[in-house]
Amino acid sequence: MILETPFKHFNEDMNRARDIFAHSKSQADELLKNDLKRSAWMFAVGATDSYFCDAFGDMLARTLRAKQKQPEITLPERINQIKIPAISAIRSNPSDGWRWRMVARSVIEKDNVLSINKIQELFNQFFRDNKKLITANSSNFERWLFHRDSQHRLFGVYKSVYRAASPQQKTAYKKQAVKKFRSRFDLIFQRRNDCIHNCDRPKIAIQSAHLQDSYVSKVIEDLIFLVTRCNEDFVAEFPIYLSNLGFSPLTKNGVGA
Repeated sequence: MILETPFKHFNEDMNRARDIFAHSKSQADELLKNDLKRSAWMFAVGATDSYFCDAFGDMLARTLRAKQKQPEITLPERINQIKIPAISAIRSNPSDGWRWRMVARSVIEKDNVLSINKIQELFNQFFRDNKKLITANSSNFERWLFHRDSQHRLFGVYKSVYRAASPQQKTAYKKQAVKKFRSRFDLIFQRRNDCIHNCDRPKIAIQSAHLQDSYVSKVIEDLIFLVTRCNEDFVAEFPIYLSNLGFSPLTKNGVGA
């Protein structure tokens, strides 16, 4: 099944982040306690980055395998322009799905997916115009807003307020909600970078903000929300993407889509 392994690994890795966070609570030394919270934060963001890299590799590999099965289908220029390392292609058996995923993964192995812009850049090519990720005019965005796990801190508007709003107000709320959503994850991703690159010293002193138990717990929750909603949308849209390119149901079934 599409994305089964990336999503499974994500959930396993988020459990590791939760365990580190839980362990922090048992520490008496304040610096060690906070460092464990930082570690949980970094682990959670790392799991998110790894999921998106592997998900892109999975979807690209299935597209390439579908093209092998139906070579007459023309792939979008964006896919055709992807540069695959020669050594990866030479070592790969075209009939081996796992090897194709490794080829696709090697395309972005030196990159990371730690911004909303990067997530959109990689994945919106697989989406129909009215379904694209994290955009105000996407019909999927309201589904995210109304999801039982959505929180005001992610979108900046309460569900009850949005439901009662006029169409014009809803348009404004959605634009504000996208900005709020972006800023929330900008903060989460940047703090991970501060920890990884300079031990959480972006200037001189060690940062102490946002290390309360409740805050770190919410960071983990929000990353789970982001990945889970994206995974749901990827699973729903990717088969439609292949169909719209002209691939047959037999081919789609053959590549697990």
